[in-house]
Amino acid sequence: MTPGQTQCADEGFSLVEALASLVVVGMIGLMLVQGVTTGRRVWERIDSREAHGEALEAAQTTLRDRIEQIYPATLYDKSPPYIDFKGSAEQLTFLANPPVSERPAAIRRYTLALDTATNLVLTSISDVPPPEQAPVTRQVLLRGVRQLDVAYFGAAQPDFTRRWRPVWTDESALPEAVRVRLTFEPGDQRQWPDLISRPRVTIDAACMLNNVTHHCKGRV
Repeated sequence: MTPGQTQCADEGFSLVEALASLVVVGMIGLMLVQGVTTGRRVWERIDSREAHGEALEAAQTTLRDRIEQIYPATLYDKSPPYIDFKGSAEQLTFLANPPVSERPAAIRRYTLALDTATNLVLTSISDVPPPEQAPVTRQVLLRGVRQLDVAYFGAAQPDFTRRWRPVWTDESALPEAVRVRLTFEPGDQRQWPDLISRPRVTIDAACMLNNVTHHCKGRV
C-alpha cells in the first residue's frame, strides 16, 4: 500500500466517524426536545387540573357561605304566612346578607341558576325598594355546566315528612338543608362533590307584625 492510499483511507474513516457523531448528537437533541415537550405538557395538565380544582373549591365556598346566610323573612300577603324563599330543581331564589367584604349594606336577593351559555351564575340585587334602581351583581361561579340539580330537605307540604324534595316554595319555614348537585359535559374531568349546606337562621326574629297591613313593620 502506497502512502497516498493510506492517507485516503484515513480521511474516509474520519468522515464516517464525523457523520456517525452528527447522527448521535442529532438523536440526543431530538430526545431532549421530546423530553422538554413532554414535561411541558405534563405541567400544563397539572396546572389545568389545579386551576379546575381551585375554581370548584371557590364555587363551593361561595355557595356554602350564601346558603348558610339565608334569611327567613316572613311574608303575610297570603294565609298562612310563608317564608320568602323559592326553590326548584333548576333555580334557587333567597334573601341573605351580603358577604363580609361588602358590609355594611342592605340585605340582598340572590338567584342561583344556569344561563343560556351553561354558566353557573349567582346574581343578586338589593332588596331595599325601589328594586328597579338597584344595580344587579352577576357572578359566574363555573363554566361549562350541563345541569343544575337543587334539592331541599325537610318537612313540607303535602305530607310534612322529613325527606329530600325537588321544590320548596311558600313554606312556613326554610328547608333544613339545601343540596346543590352539578353535572358536566361528557369528557369533562371535573368532579363536583354534592354540596349540602344548612341555613344558620330558621326564625324571622326581626319580624314585628303590623296588625293593620299584616306585614312585618318596615317591609312592603
